Amino acid sequence: MLPKQGNYQLARQLAVESLCKADLPERAAWSGGRYEQGPQGKVQVGIKYLGRELLLSFPEGTIETKNGPGQIPQREEILILHYLAKASGAPLAGRWVSFAEIPGGSFYHPVFLMRCKAPLIKFFGAEPEVLKSVAEEMEGEALALGDVGVKIQAFPSVPLALVVWRGDAEFPPDGNVLFDGSVSEYLPVEDTVILAETVVWKLVNAKRKAYGA
Repeated sequence: MLPKQGNYQLARQLAVESLCKADLPERAAWSGGRYEQGPQGKVQVGIKYLGRELLLSFPEGTIETKNGPGQIPQREEILILHYLAKASGAPLAGRWVSFAEIPGGSFYHPVFLMRCKAPLIKFFGAEPEVLKSVAEEMEGEALALGDVGVKIQAFPSVPLALVVWRGDAEFPPDGNVLFDGSVSEYLPVEDTVILAETVVWKLVNAKRKAYGA
């Protein structure tokens, strides 16, 4: 479970300690990453996150970005560590499901609607084509869903689908974030909310940067 602001350091420490006790070659394989021996007795796991190549080093638990801007925020580092810890190696289900369909999702559904779905509609509902444009920054791929749909590969085994429908004279714009049916094999439900929220706001910020709004 992701903590409230202020407890991130403890949550990060606990995640690193747990992974240091785990079978890291297995964790790397099941998460779709790669395991390698680093210098001075360190072990390292390479993994891809939102189009960025990362290198996690243990026992310290440091996360180095191999491409892309800047340092990973601590909140996202916890997501990455939790993904590595939980990944089961299960194959993708090959079907998109709503957040409410994820085991445990109904309990967090009001939070998901407020923090993920609402901003997606607010910032892209009137201009769905912009979603496709800014998603390219995270290697987004077009999907034949809604009026505009994009697939974002958050982790090797966790794709997200962001879908927007234009409004008209009768109906307001609508949208949603969908998940592969296997997502609970890779992330706790609370982290799934955080991941979707993170992706949506990265896209919103990319829109602001590109279009000034």
